[in-house]
Amino acid sequence: MPFTQTERVDHAPKRATETEFAFLDRCAWPAVELVRQLVKVCLAEYPAAERAELIARLSSGDARHFASATFEIFLHEYLRRLGFQLLPHPELPNGRPTRPDFLVTCPNGQSMYLEAVCASDDTGRNIAAEARKAVALQMLDSANHSDFMVSIESEGEPTTQPSGRRLARAVVRWLDTLDADALLERAAQGYEALPEMVWQHEEWRVRVRPIPVKPEARGRPRRLIGARSFGAGWIDGWTPIRDAVMFKARRYGELDLPLVVAVNVDTFHLDPIDEVQALFGQEQFVFAVGGERSEPRFERDPNGAWRGPSGPRGRQCGGAWLFDNFSPYTVARRGQRLYLNPWAHRPVPDAFLLMPHAVVVDHRIQSVDGQSFRDVFELPEQWPE
Repeated sequence: MPFTQTERVDHAPKRATETEFAFLDRCAWPAVELVRQLVKVCLAEYPAAERAELIARLSSGDARHFASATFEIFLHEYLRRLGFQLLPHPELPNGRPTRPDFLVTCPNGQSMYLEAVCASDDTGRNIAAEARKAVALQMLDSANHSDFMVSIESEGEPTTQPSGRRLARAVVRWLDTLDADALLERAAQGYEALPEMVWQHEEWRVRVRPIPVKPEARGRPRRLIGARSFGAGWIDGWTPIRDAVMFKARRYGELDLPLVVAVNVDTFHLDPIDEVQALFGQEQFVFAVGGERSEPRFERDPNGAWRGPSGPRGRQCGGAWLFDNFSPYTVARRGQRLYLNPWAHRPVPDAFLLMPHAVVVDHRIQSVDGQSFRDVFELPEQWPE
């Protein structure tokens, strides 16, 4: 098992520089203990020969490895509980050296391949710059003020290490000049009514606003950062999904069985419009040029994973199983839907379609209900709270 066998007494929230696994292994919150126990239960059911590799990815300190490993663990357990058999990393008859994540055998004996991938808004980010920012913000978070916490917004990237000590010192000195009682009254007018300071290192700017603490809670030790925002995310919500599905559909060449690509989309909220655009093309209005004026007509740009400029493409992929920011903490709450490719060379077996899914009927997408992860894992609606 990946977690330390010890009595946990640390109730501190996740630190800026702390990895997901380190927090999960350290934190003594009851909700986090429930998450740990579920991970352990699911991992215990994973094939023993593959377990060590999964544990290594979980505890590697790399956020991407942690996300992909937990995603695979929960996919395996969800399908196992529904009566499917899963063989990790099967050899392919076509001789390709690459292997999909699972060979899935349905209860009726039909088989297919399942590949899991995470589409993250970290794509394109400067990992080194993010690490530098995290170190500085951890120093700020460890500072303390008797009367205030702070809300921060961060934008831009540093090329050298910002001084966390200077940042913390500047913020604390600024807070010392403020009147907490007066700002409590101003806070009733809204966030924008509070004063702001800006601290800058190269192209990295940290905007700080005070969060006044109520009189009865002042003087107690607490973390300084109460809220944070790190600026913009994706330019759009559908392109990373499309790219992930297209890449995985091409990765294994011509297959002897259907292929489903499961995509865990790391975004604030996965919109069904983005899901459909990623697979079938971007929505657009087309206006007539010249002649009589007419109403614009609605079309789809041929730039989806399954529909390109020359017609259907990605036909090796039978379905795209899309997950809305799925994590060990959101098993009971986040949505998922399997979209079936109407042009697939090898359609997904009907026996696999136990989860919520969507099919194309008469050029329209129809949704079909199915069993959620919360149902299959028998979890309360607000789990793990």
